[in-house]
Order: sequence, then structure tokens, then C-alpha cells
Amino acid sequence: MELSRIVVNQVFIMFLLIAVGFVLYQLKLISDQTNKQLASIVLYVVSPALILNTYQMDFNPKDAKNMLLGFLLSFVSIFLAILLSQVLRVKGKKESISTERFCVIFSNCGFMAIPLLNALFGEIGIFYCNTYITVFNLVLWTYGIGIMQKNQGRERKSFSHRVKPFLTPTMFSIVIGLFLYFFQIKFPAPIREATKFIADMNTPLAMIVCGVYIAQSDFLSALKKWRVYLIVALKGVFLPFIIIGVFYFLPLDNMLRTTILITASCPTGATAILIASGYKGDVERASNVFAISTLFSIITLPLVVLISQWMI
Repeated sequence: MELSRIVVNQVFIMFLLIAVGFVLYQLKLISDQTNKQLASIVLYVVSPALILNTYQMDFNPKDAKNMLLGFLLSFVSIFLAILLSQVLRVKGKKESISTERFCVIFSNCGFMAIPLLNALFGEIGIFYCNTYITVFNLVLWTYGIGIMQKNQGRERKSFSHRVKPFLTPTMFSIVIGLFLYFFQIKFPAPIREATKFIADMNTPLAMIVCGVYIAQSDFLSALKKWRVYLIVALKGVFLPFIIIGVFYFLPLDNMLRTTILITASCPTGATAILIASGYKGDVERASNVFAISTLFSIITLPLVVLISQWMI
């Protein structure tokens, strides 16, 4: 119950920050271009700094073992999401199905899960969350892009083109961070402090960017589309309960289990909008699902955590 209360409080704080971004865009104090630049700063500077800072932890055999289990649990949770997304093939429009499935499979794990888990569990929460982010990127740039390419026909891709998506600051920071963690290489104090200052910007910047994205979507139109509610329900309700049913009867560390559950249960990310735009998907549907799922997560996330804690 206590953990659920903390989640409610933290999600509410995050929504206040999202509201700031929403209002700033409405007042024209943030433009589309500015928001894209802020999103780039979060993705290419702030998040990598947060990940590197997390891996500066002292080595602990239990944490290392849980990290390896985290990779496995992350694969399982995303595989369950892939299976669940097949439901959307029923009565779905051909031009929208790929985008809708993408919205169910891929959560807002970078922008929303990291600040939430940082508030709940501190560095160890981010440490475990990084396992999901690693698997998330692997699946997104292989299976995820594969289903979205159906919108534009199959194209023959070169090896360099296939590898390029994995060469991101986030993936580099995870690889470097793991190396530093296992060999216990510590940053000098000034670098550690500077990295921490940059990492601390993650929550406010990420949530403001989310708020601007929501302001750019046709929110009222989204509220009238039953298909959007179906996608949001699959992502925010059915998937978490399926994961609970699979994970919570296994002898796992509770913090690891809860971290993977929360990360997988986060609402659809803005990545869906960007990928739909780049691969001729249904951008409007992606924007609608992003806005509604983010709004509903203030209810679904605490509810998922409350039920999961009750079952332990």
C-alpha cells in the first residue's frame, strides 16, 4: 500500500510537470522546433548521463544477478506485449494496424519510467530499468521497425543501415556503464558531480517535452474514438495483469519484479509518433494513443502497483 501511495504521489508530480509543458506550448513560449531540441537533449545528453551515473554504484553480486534476470524478464514482458497486440488485427484498418500494435508493444520507458523508478527506488531502480531499455531498443529497431515497414513495402537494407539505429548515445552509455560497473572504474569527483547535475534534469525536461507533445495532439478528437480506448486498455490494463500473472508466481526479487512491471506498464511513448511519421504509419492514431494513455496512466500505474503488492 505504501509503495502504491508513493507511485500516486510521483505520477501526480509528473503530471504537474506535463501540465507545464502543455501550458507553455499553448502560450507559444515553446515552439515545435524548441520541443524537438529539448527532446534531443533528453535523449542524447540527459538520459545517457543518468545511465552512466547509475552504473557508478559499488558492485554487488545480488544486483548483478538480478540485472541478468532483468534482461530475461524484459524479453518475456515485451514478447507478451507482442502476442497481446495481435488482438488489434480484429476489425482493424490495414493502414493503422502496424501503428496500433507498435503503441501496445513499446512503452514510454525512457521518459516516464526512469524518473518514476528513480523516485521509488533510487539508483538501483534505474539500474534494473536499464535492462528493459536495452531489450526495448533491440526489439524496437528489429521487430518494431519490421512491422512498421509494412506500410511502405519491403526495402532491401544495407548492413550499415540496419546497425545504425543501435549506435545511439543511450546504447553506448549502457555498454560503457556496464564496463565501468563490472570493473569498478569510478569517475573523478568533479565528473561524477557534473554528470549527476545533468542527470537531475531528466524528470522535468522529459515531462515538459511530453506535455508539449500532448498539446500538439487533437485531444478532443481522441476522446471520441473507441479504438483508442481499446489500445490504451490493452497497453495499460491487460498487459500489466498478464505480466503479473506470469512474474508474480516466480521466486524473484520484489524490487526487480516491480521495476520491470512498472517499466512495461508505462503509457505509449512519443517514439510511436516519430516512427509512424518516418514509416508512413498512422500518425494521428499514434498521437491520440500517446495523449490518452499518458492521461490514464495516473490511474492505471498506481492500480497496477497496488494489485501487484497485494498479490505478494
